Amino acid sequence: MADSNDDSTVISVRNVEGESGKDDGASSRWPTLEEILSTHEEPAIFLPNWDRVFTISCAFAVFLDPFYPYIFNITEDWTCYYWDEKLMWAFIGLRSAADLFYYADIVWFYIRLRISPEAIGPWIRDLRIRELHKLLPLLPRIFVALPFPQVVLLTGKYTSFDNFVFLIFFAPAQYTLRVYRGYGLFKRAPNTETGIGRWLRAILGFLPFILAAHLYGALWYHLSLQRELDCWFYACLDATVGCDLSQTFYYFYCGTETYFDNVLLNITHIKASCPINPPNATIFDFGIFLYALQCNLNSPNLGKKFVQCFWWGLRNLSSFGSNLQTSLYMLETFFTVLVSISGIVLFLIYLNSRVQISKQRSDQRKLRHKMHMMNPDIDLWLHKNGLSDQKLKEVIMKNLHQKLEEHKEVDVENILSLLPIIHQRRIMCRLSLNLLRNVAMLENMDEQVLIAICERLKPVIYTEDAYIIREGEPLDKMLFIMQGTAWSYTTSSNCNICGSASGSSNIKCLERGDFYGEELMNWASKLTSLSEFPISTRFVKCQTKVEAFAIRAKDLKGVVTKFWWHFSKGFESSQLEQLESLAISSLRAIRCRRHARARARTG
Repeated sequence: MADSNDDSTVISVRNVEGESGKDDGASSRWPTLEEILSTHEEPAIFLPNWDRVFTISCAFAVFLDPFYPYIFNITEDWTCYYWDEKLMWAFIGLRSAADLFYYADIVWFYIRLRISPEAIGPWIRDLRIRELHKLLPLLPRIFVALPFPQVVLLTGKYTSFDNFVFLIFFAPAQYTLRVYRGYGLFKRAPNTETGIGRWLRAILGFLPFILAAHLYGALWYHLSLQRELDCWFYACLDATVGCDLSQTFYYFYCGTETYFDNVLLNITHIKASCPINPPNATIFDFGIFLYALQCNLNSPNLGKKFVQCFWWGLRNLSSFGSNLQTSLYMLETFFTVLVSISGIVLFLIYLNSRVQISKQRSDQRKLRHKMHMMNPDIDLWLHKNGLSDQKLKEVIMKNLHQKLEEHKEVDVENILSLLPIIHQRRIMCRLSLNLLRNVAMLENMDEQVLIAICERLKPVIYTEDAYIIREGEPLDKMLFIMQGTAWSYTTSSNCNICGSASGSSNIKCLERGDFYGEELMNWASKLTSLSEFPISTRFVKCQTKVEAFAIRAKDLKGVVTKFWWHFSKGFESSQLEQLESLAISSLRAIRCRRHARARARTG
């Protein structure tokens, strides 16, 4: 009766375990090499090309904003300034279109936070603080997307609202953040190994110079107009001549080029007080802005203004502003100092980038040389282990390249260390699965058990003449030879050389495909105590360098405990109590897994 009860217990638990394994049936099928290598490739989520599109939109936006000053023009005949409405509406339309990409970036970033909440920080448990941390990264993105230039233009054109605060504080701060954001994206430099990549890298190296020349040229144009308006204003303050400034509305603003009531202005006196051709510094010194006024850059010809201003900015940045002759006007002096410092900083940045590129190229050449030297060893290892798969080699070379770039130690003798952990385990399982079937007890074992053993194997390397296991010591590991040759022998008398005619050799050659330590498997399968731990009866010594897989006694014991029903045929009746305990533990584990899956589905 006892025996029948034992059998029924084993059968019932085995059925339940098999039932629970239906969900994991795919894992029992051994994956192919291609499946192993593609298991953890990250799928393309969200918009795979969004960063590229957004980078282009950022570049367009930061090059568009400096066109804002070109909207304003001066007409000398009417002694007033006006707005180029065609350019204004074109600027507003293009700027609004560029802002749409910033709005889309806000939405995409928020969606990413919702889908990947761990990006906020898993240590933040307070829900209110977590929501605050979600909003904080959005604030600079929202600020960058606000339409400040459009607001300044429309309020200045159609209302009497003073937009000075927007123009002086918010617009420059927003532009600075946009440049900073774009610079972070531009730092993702293209691959310099290709011809196109080298050209793009060279262009990106000059990009800060081009942007700065564009920006400072536009500011120079705007300050030139402002300086001429200041001169007109000072001329009208002459009490002997007099100009009724209260009747000129926005201080010489004529709205359009076609009409301005300048009856109240003494144009002759104004022009005499602001001499341009020829200049007279004793009357009014225009300083660095004289050239812009003499070249008639205040005309509505945008192409002429842009090219000339861009050339002025590029020329003075490259010369560090050394040729600029300033007046005593404080804003002009400050602007000149800013141009000079910016030129020096940009030159140092460019010089540093060229040094870094030169160093990277030198490092890349050294890295390619190292990889070329290691390539034969990798090919030999793949050939010896029957893994001559091109995709596997590409994965190994990619990880080798990454480790060498990070200046990490690379053990070419242990090729598996060049693979990600998940790939290491699965390749080891693939290599050792047939070796395990050479063990008598595992010959007809379920593949799920073999996979569990494979996952606990560890690659080991022993040098020539090294002792792997000594006679009389605890047999704490089981060894599977992958490469090399080892001797297995005992110190007892009447030793014969392996392959001798006696047929009772005490010296054995362990080569590829052989194993040692089957006694450990017998010990683990019987769930015996540590007092019955096996002792090695032989020495195992390397004849050559040996590469092997080893599994420790505790790991082997863990596999047997987990899959005990596959080893139950070897259990004795005295182990019934321990067997029932394992059965109860298995049932509890199955129940816990089912509850966890149910909570995951409902949650």
